[in-house]
Amino acid sequence: MWKAIGKPENRLDNVKERLKILLLDGFFQLKTFREPYAGIMHGLIFFGFFVLIFGAFFDATEYHITEPLGIAFLRGKVYLIFSLLMELFGLAVLGGIVLALFRRYIQKPDRLGYKGVPDNRPDDAVVLILIGAIIITGFIIEALRIHVTRPPWEVWSIGGWYLSALFSGMNGDAARFWHKFTWWMHALLSLAFIAYIPYSRLIHIITTPANQFFSTLKPKGYLEPIRDFETAESFGVGKLADFTWKQIFDFDACTRCGRCQDGCPAYLSGKKLSPKKFIQDLKKYWEERTVRQGTEGEEKLLPGEVIDLHEIWACTNCMYCMEHCPALIEHVPKVIGLRQYKVLTEADFAPELQLTCRNMENNSNPWGVGAHLRGDWAKDLGIKTLAEDPGVEYLFFVGCSGSFDDRGKKVSVALARILQAAGVSFGILGAEEGCCGDSALRMGNEYLFQTLAQTNIETMKGYGVKKIITACPHGYNTLKKDYPHFGGDFEVYHHTEIIAKLIAEGKIKLTKPLPQVYAYHDSCFLGRYNGIYEAPRTVLKSIPGLKLVEMERCREKGFCCGAGGGRMWMEEDEGERINNMRTDQVIATGADGVAVACPFCLTMITDGLKERKKEETIAALDVAELIWQAMA
Repeated sequence: MWKAIGKPENRLDNVKERLKILLLDGFFQLKTFREPYAGIMHGLIFFGFFVLIFGAFFDATEYHITEPLGIAFLRGKVYLIFSLLMELFGLAVLGGIVLALFRRYIQKPDRLGYKGVPDNRPDDAVVLILIGAIIITGFIIEALRIHVTRPPWEVWSIGGWYLSALFSGMNGDAARFWHKFTWWMHALLSLAFIAYIPYSRLIHIITTPANQFFSTLKPKGYLEPIRDFETAESFGVGKLADFTWKQIFDFDACTRCGRCQDGCPAYLSGKKLSPKKFIQDLKKYWEERTVRQGTEGEEKLLPGEVIDLHEIWACTNCMYCMEHCPALIEHVPKVIGLRQYKVLTEADFAPELQLTCRNMENNSNPWGVGAHLRGDWAKDLGIKTLAEDPGVEYLFFVGCSGSFDDRGKKVSVALARILQAAGVSFGILGAEEGCCGDSALRMGNEYLFQTLAQTNIETMKGYGVKKIITACPHGYNTLKKDYPHFGGDFEVYHHTEIIAKLIAEGKIKLTKPLPQVYAYHDSCFLGRYNGIYEAPRTVLKSIPGLKLVEMERCREKGFCCGAGGGRMWMEEDEGERINNMRTDQVIATGADGVAVACPFCLTMITDGLKERKKEETIAALDVAELIWQAMA
């Protein structure tokens, strides 16, 4: 069904790596255990049930196959240990069910609902009760058997042994009757469990491991480029058939656990978007369109009719959802696909984004500043352009913020002075540099992105560029992961990586103490997209006198500044401003300042400090600026 509707996509490459993912995230459930309560709860049920099924299969195999052949394993100590393990894992399942019931119906965490309203369905209770009934009837069968036979070694069957005391007044005939009755109940419940799987949330027993196996092996945050601009009649995702089969399969793998929602900046700031609801709304329409009603009749347009437009444009592409989804569902590419349809097919998007795109088209930067001024920030620094000296080791790709934004230019100057002091061979493109295109790509204007990217690639390849340094994680991610689609294969380094390397090699001497407390804000495109968490922290810890503190939401659980996904250029007209929420988290640390490693983050947090009237007491500085201060 998925492949019949969705576009083809190869998810059977590198089977060895896929089996490894299935083992780690499917069987051992590493992502599930990131959340202690939910991880333990699910682990008790999963591993307990798995061992019980394996034990029942092993017992039945011996009784019906090997024992008649004179081969028996469950004898003596082996039997006693086997019985004890089966008891313990049976009790583990019951413990997991109690935790699940308590969490869903007593604690009621917001992640299991939407905007404070619980999302409990009858199916949720039925599944837990059904599993519990299977385990309990199993213990009762065992207890009745022990009550009648009373073998002394069955004390190892601790659950059944102690439960058998409840039947101490029951005569043998009655015990045998209820044993048979309960056995049939247990068997029928087990068969009902199997039959119920396709019609309930239990289907995730099949779909979630399958989705983990089919998960992308591409770099984190990978976006498949549009490759048929010349022939396609529409672009992006307007209907179900515009998704790939794997993107549709994601809908059935979702278990509604809500981990994606737990740290979504759009949802937590009061906007309509919930990654969980986004997937569930698509799933609901997918089921209505195919399973229940067939494919007859007029199909709804996904952006606007199935998914609210506010939800599509609220996403910051921070990738919290994808980082924490145990089922390895890929949310962000779907959001961008819907945006592409609105932008490229319908030309229907916010006026401020239209202005941003025009500025990129005309002057290759979002502000529309004259492109000939791009290198003016470096006039007094003695930095050569590649046109003047193409033989340098590194290209410093400055980016739009570092070239035109007054605050960003200070970061560019600091980084350039550090590189000069360390004797690094580098140059810039100056007026020949263009916008990297990240914002255009993320807002859905893929055509503009490809135009910008191809122009930059042609220029860089013309100078024989091999290595690139950038201070912008958005540019870093785009140059590293998206440019190779168009022949731009370069070694790309974030400036914190380079600075950390220079400090380790002794090429940078930090002589001036900075006796202050700083919090570090993780950029989404540096952290979750590229796994760079340690380099900036290592750099900050190397500064004499500086004390580094962590915010409550940091590293993989870091909170977005609100600027990603093209949101830097959009008005925030719904809910609370995301940058103000992140600023409040900075203030809560009591730090003297906040260090960042992204020009977008620097702008958003600086604005937040002004909004909270803390700009005089809390400094917002790039890591490079702090290093330059410590070198002065």
